Amino acid sequence: MTLPPPAPAFLAALVCVAWAALAPAASRDTGAAMGPIAPTVTVTMGDVGGKYFGSAPDPKRTRHYFIAAEASPWDFAPEVSDAICGKPLPPSAPKNHQLVTKTRYLEYQDATFTAKVPPTPRTGILGPTLRGVAGDYLAITFLNRTSQPLSMHPHGVRYDKDSEGAYYLPNPGLGAAVGPGATFTYVWHLDEASGPLPGEPSSKAWLYHSHVSGDGEVNKGLVGCIIVTDPKRARPDGTPKDVDREMATLYLIFDESGMEAASAEAYENPGAQRSPAVKTKTWAETMEALEAGERYAINGLTFGNLQGLDMNQGERVRWYLFALGSEQDFHTAHWHGMTVVEEGRRRTDVVELLPASMKVADMVADNPGSWLLHCHVAEHMMQGMFARYTVHAKGAPQAGREPAAAFLGLRPAASTASPAPSVQASRAEIVPGRQLQLQLAGSVTVPEAYSIFGQRLAVEIGGKALRFEPDPSGVAASEGSTFRIRNVNPFGVVEGGQLKFEAALQGRTWQPELKKLKPGAAVPVILRVGDTAHKFTATLSEGK
Repeated sequence: MTLPPPAPAFLAALVCVAWAALAPAASRDTGAAMGPIAPTVTVTMGDVGGKYFGSAPDPKRTRHYFIAAEASPWDFAPEVSDAICGKPLPPSAPKNHQLVTKTRYLEYQDATFTAKVPPTPRTGILGPTLRGVAGDYLAITFLNRTSQPLSMHPHGVRYDKDSEGAYYLPNPGLGAAVGPGATFTYVWHLDEASGPLPGEPSSKAWLYHSHVSGDGEVNKGLVGCIIVTDPKRARPDGTPKDVDREMATLYLIFDESGMEAASAEAYENPGAQRSPAVKTKTWAETMEALEAGERYAINGLTFGNLQGLDMNQGERVRWYLFALGSEQDFHTAHWHGMTVVEEGRRRTDVVELLPASMKVADMVADNPGSWLLHCHVAEHMMQGMFARYTVHAKGAPQAGREPAAAFLGLRPAASTASPAPSVQASRAEIVPGRQLQLQLAGSVTVPEAYSIFGQRLAVEIGGKALRFEPDPSGVAASEGSTFRIRNVNPFGVVEGGQLKFEAALQGRTWQPELKKLKPGAAVPVILRVGDTAHKFTATLSEGK
C-alpha cells in the first residue's frame, strides 16, 4: 500500500518540532516566540479567582492552601561531597556551596503570607504537596513575589478556563499569567477521573507547575505534586489506608548554563543586528556551555545529597515517581535491595520514566540496610543522579518515626482548613532547681535572607509575654531569661528560610507560670518574630 505524501502543513509542523529539539535550551525556555506576556491578573485587580465554573466550591469539601512563588537560594550539593561513593565531587559538579537562585513554590499558613510552613526535607526542591480524596476541591491562593508573570497549572484534576494556569492564545484564562505582586485563587476539583481506578493503587499523584512562558519555569524550580486518594480506600485524614509511608521523587536534568536569551538569539540569527556585548557562540561552544551547566538531580539534589528517604522495616511504602524536562530526560528509577510493584501490575526493580511521567510504585520495606536509588541511564548516574534510602531494622534506635512525618502534605488536624505549623519544636523541658526553668528549642520559618538587626522576638505562655532583642550574634537576654538564634551568619543574617532557636525562660516574674506547668502537659506557645505570631503546642518533659 502506497501512502500519500504528507501535507505541507504537517511537514512544517515536523520541521518546527525537530528544530525545537535541536535549538539551545536557553532559547527554548525564554518564551520569546510569544513576545512579552501581559499579566492576566494584576495587583490592582485584587484576587479575582476562587470560583469553579462560576460558583464558589463547597466549603465543606474544600482544602485551602496559600502558596507564594519566591526567589530562593538553592544548593545542588549542600554536603559538598559524594558521600555514597566516598570521594570528592567531580570537576563537573558545583563546589563549595555554589548557591544558585531558584524560584520555588513555598507554602504559608494563611492569606497574610507571613508564617511560612516548613518544606518537607525529603521532597527537596518540590513545592508543597497538595492532597485530598476524590470529591474534594483544592483552593490555592497564589501570590507571585517575583518580577515576571507566573502561574500554577495542574495535571489530572478538573478545572475551568480561569483555573487552568496556562498561557496561550487566543483566550487565556484569568489565572494564566499572574503578574508580579498579584494574587489569584485557583480552584481545582479532584473529581472521580482524577482518582485511581478500582484496579489501580489506592492513591495516585499528579504534577503541577508554572506554565506561562515555557519549560524554563520548571527549570527555575516551579514544580510540585498533587496526591489524590480513593475515598473508599482512605483513612479519615485522606491518606491511603494500605500505605504506611510516602516518598516523592522527581528526576530532572536542570540547566544551570547561564546562557542568556540574547546569546541564543545571536547564535540563531548570526546576521541580525545585535549589541557588541553579545558574543556569538559556535554550535560547539553552545553545546559545551549547556553540558557544563547540566545538573542531574533527584528532587533538585545531586551526588547522594538528597536526605530523608528513611523508612522502618515492614512498612508499606508508596513511591510517587515523576520526570520532566526535554529529550534527555529519559530516566529509569532503580532501587537496590528491594523490588516494587509498578501501578499494581508488575513486579520490578526499575521503572521507566519519560518527560512528564507520573507513576506509582509500591514497596514492602523488608530488607534492612542502606540502599542505592538511582537512574540507571549510565550518563545520568555518572553525573550524580543517585541518592540513598534507608530501611531501619525493627528495634533499632532510629525506628518509630512520628506518624505525621510518614505522609506528604498531611495537615496536622482532621479539619481540612487547619494550617500546617510554622514552628517545629525539638525540645520543651522543665528543668528543676532553685528556680524552675523552661527550655525550648526548635526552628521557625522566616523570609529568605532574614536580617535580625533591629528585630524583636517574644515568647508568650499562659498570658505572660517576654520580649527579646538579639544582638548581631543572635543572643538576647531579658529579665534573667535568654534567647539564642543558632544559625545566624557573621553578618547578622539567617539564610535558608528557617531560624533555629534555643530559649531558657526563668526569673521571678516567670515562676508563677512555670509552677503551673507539669511534665507531659501540652502547653500552647506563641513565638512572635517581628510582626508574625507563630503558634505551636509544646509537650513538656522534665529535664535533669
